[in-house]
Amino acid sequence: MKPFKVIACFFLLFASHCAFALVDPIVYIQGTKASSIFDGIDFYGLEPSGGTYHNEYYYFPKIVVDLQNSSVPQNAAVTYEWIIVGGTAVSSKTVENFSARWNNTVNYSSGVPTKTLRLKVTYTWTPMGGSKQTKVITSIRSNGVNEAQPIEVKYISDPTTITFNGSTLSNNNTLLYACGAAQKTISIPGVATDPNAPVTYYFFYPNGWTGPATSNVPSVTVTTHVNQGGTIKVEAKRNDSNNFRTKISITITRPLPTKPVINSPDILLCNPQTITASASNATSYNWTSTGGITANSPGNTNSAQITGVSDGTVMVSATSSVCAMTTANSNPINVKRSAPQPASLLVTANGGGSPDFMCNGAGVLLSAYTAEPGTQFGIWTSSDPGNTILNANGGTAYFNSYVNNCYGIDITVSNCFGSVQKGITICVDNCAKGMPIYKVFPNPAKDQVKIQFDKGRATDQLPQVARLLSEVGAKEVRVIQIAELYGTAAFEQNRTIEIPVSDLPRGTYYLMLLNRDGSWDEVRVVLE
Repeated sequence: MKPFKVIACFFLLFASHCAFALVDPIVYIQGTKASSIFDGIDFYGLEPSGGTYHNEYYYFPKIVVDLQNSSVPQNAAVTYEWIIVGGTAVSSKTVENFSARWNNTVNYSSGVPTKTLRLKVTYTWTPMGGSKQTKVITSIRSNGVNEAQPIEVKYISDPTTITFNGSTLSNNNTLLYACGAAQKTISIPGVATDPNAPVTYYFFYPNGWTGPATSNVPSVTVTTHVNQGGTIKVEAKRNDSNNFRTKISITITRPLPTKPVINSPDILLCNPQTITASASNATSYNWTSTGGITANSPGNTNSAQITGVSDGTVMVSATSSVCAMTTANSNPINVKRSAPQPASLLVTANGGGSPDFMCNGAGVLLSAYTAEPGTQFGIWTSSDPGNTILNANGGTAYFNSYVNNCYGIDITVSNCFGSVQKGITICVDNCAKGMPIYKVFPNPAKDQVKIQFDKGRATDQLPQVARLLSEVGAKEVRVIQIAELYGTAAFEQNRTIEIPVSDLPRGTYYLMLLNRDGSWDEVRVVLE
């Protein structure tokens, strides 16, 4: 509609005067794809947005002004306010060139458009010598109707459910389906469109399933895999749409066998023993063993008889014949058929580290521990019963002494295959004198015995000679002139002397440390 003007003329004597009415600007909305305001390409048949689809449309104001009779001066300031219903503003709503995305909803509800766009243009100016003036103009449609511009999209509804194997599920739900390959039907209710349009349905299946990729009806027949589960997804697209699809998916799980768990800790196998395992959805079990152990399970059941001639392990896997699948092996359990190993035995004092020193008369609680199954703790013995107190009960013992010396403490452990001794050394000293001036470690030892001296002591207070004697025959096997090493850089760095013992027979030895005044200290050392 073109702007118009009203002419009023007043005739007076010998003259006349005509007044022309002022005309407001007319505001239309035009899309960037359109050739004119009468081209609805940006208003109708649009691709909707939603989910991963972002279809953006661009609009700008088309303003018609009667330059001779405009109610708004040409130098007026202009602001914009876009009013969007049923969509999302991508750009700011106060810019001249506007962009939006439109929702995937039905286009009309009881005849009323669900998506509209309108523009409010505000002019502001101040006449010379006057006050500030404002005029607000709201857009009209290209046919001259004073209302918002309706927007129509290629609407397609979301699928509501998927039906498979007699079960109907809503979006993102899970269905347990038995193993086995079979032909089954997948279907969804037909989707709605506005305006009406034919629809193509796209079907996606778990790995190993086969079936048609597309269909013009919302139902297909598929062949399932024997044991594979995964996602069934159906997408619907209008045939007149470029890309927009609505979707629904469910997850199919299969009753696969689970990795078994053996219902037993590590075993000391004094006699044949039966153990069991647990797994879900298993039809048979596959027992395996290592070392000198044999696991026998007639019928491949969840129980097996364990026999053997030497140490080893037992594991088991589970099979489902229906799912044609076997699991990985269970975590192994250790089966022992030998005497306890000294290296596996640990002795601690007062719940802490390895005991090597005690203040005179203080007393310590010794605890023995081993991870080897079936080990029994036996007798605790002292190298000097006359000067020590040793009260034992199984794997614990109370030790005390009021005589300063180093004492060897042994514990005997056993099982049905034999017994061994574990030795430790505890040095007793008067704590009023301070801590001992040296520490001997490791004890028991393998390759080296180390003597670490107190950094706070002068070298003339330290032992001068170290002698290592075997317990059998008191034979001297090592002599170290310690005093010759005190001035070396290596000693000053960590104040430690190392005595190699890897070539010596395993057993018990005594380390004698000779002082400058002729006195000596003795430490019991065990090589293993």
